[in-house]
Amino acid sequence: MKKQFIAAAIMFGLTGIAAAQTVVTVNGTKIDSKEVDNQVALLVQESQNQIQDSAELRKNITDRLITRTLLIQAARKQNLDKDPEYLKALSQAEAEAKRLGDDKKPGFKEEWTLFKDDLLTQAYLVSVAKNNPVKPQDVSNAYNDMVKYYNGTQEVQLGEILTRDTNTANQAIAQLKAKKSFSTVAKEYTIDPAGRDNGGIAKGFVSLKDLQESATPVYNAIKDLKKGQYTATPVQGNGNIYAVFYVNDKRNVKLPSQKEMEPILSRRLQSALIAQHIDQLYKSASIK
Repeated sequence: MKKQFIAAAIMFGLTGIAAAQTVVTVNGTKIDSKEVDNQVALLVQESQNQIQDSAELRKNITDRLITRTLLIQAARKQNLDKDPEYLKALSQAEAEAKRLGDDKKPGFKEEWTLFKDDLLTQAYLVSVAKNNPVKPQDVSNAYNDMVKYYNGTQEVQLGEILTRDTNTANQAIAQLKAKKSFSTVAKEYTIDPAGRDNGGIAKGFVSLKDLQESATPVYNAIKDLKKGQYTATPVQGNGNIYAVFYVNDKRNVKLPSQKEMEPILSRRLQSALIAQHIDQLYKSASIK
């Protein structure tokens, strides 16, 4: 709580004095520009200017505020703001804020309102999960689908050298061609601090099928490489980042047992059910 209230003081201290304008209305509830400005200021501050104000950032924040508003409205419709457990958690948080003296700090009133609403959204999501439990058969079906999906596929343990330009990447490739070990070259050339520590080689394996779905350029660059081989040309990533990939190991996909996967699959299925529920809130809402 203390960290939240300090952040709020910064946030509201950075807020301008321009009159707020309505950005969007959700079932009659207005979200104004001041709320978006506050969120932008907080993110820029906490990221130490690594995150910059942009139209895309403002859109993402506005979308989150719309979802938050829908959840709060749904929670109040179910009277969760009067639920004993919610009120108990709120009372405990308020007592802690007073003990720390946060209630005397600038911006407390606004931050406390945000905190209450955030706690209410959590209460609502817990209620959705409780009323839509994941069934054991659903978990079993999900595991069987996963087995079918990965059947006959391979996974790789990748090495990675990250550079800021193609020239440096090509220098690293030249060192590999000169038969220097990948770890030695990675420690010298990569800009990734973790890569310098571990020789650029990840501990775990990644499925080629997953790479094909989520990182197509990487997949295309390494799909035909055998164990011990590397990409002969730099692979451009986001921005001016260039990578050299190395296949440290390659094997058939090894899946954990169903019992080991049950907690993970249950969480995924529960998240999917909640996402579907939120989608229904959007479909039945008036957003303009």
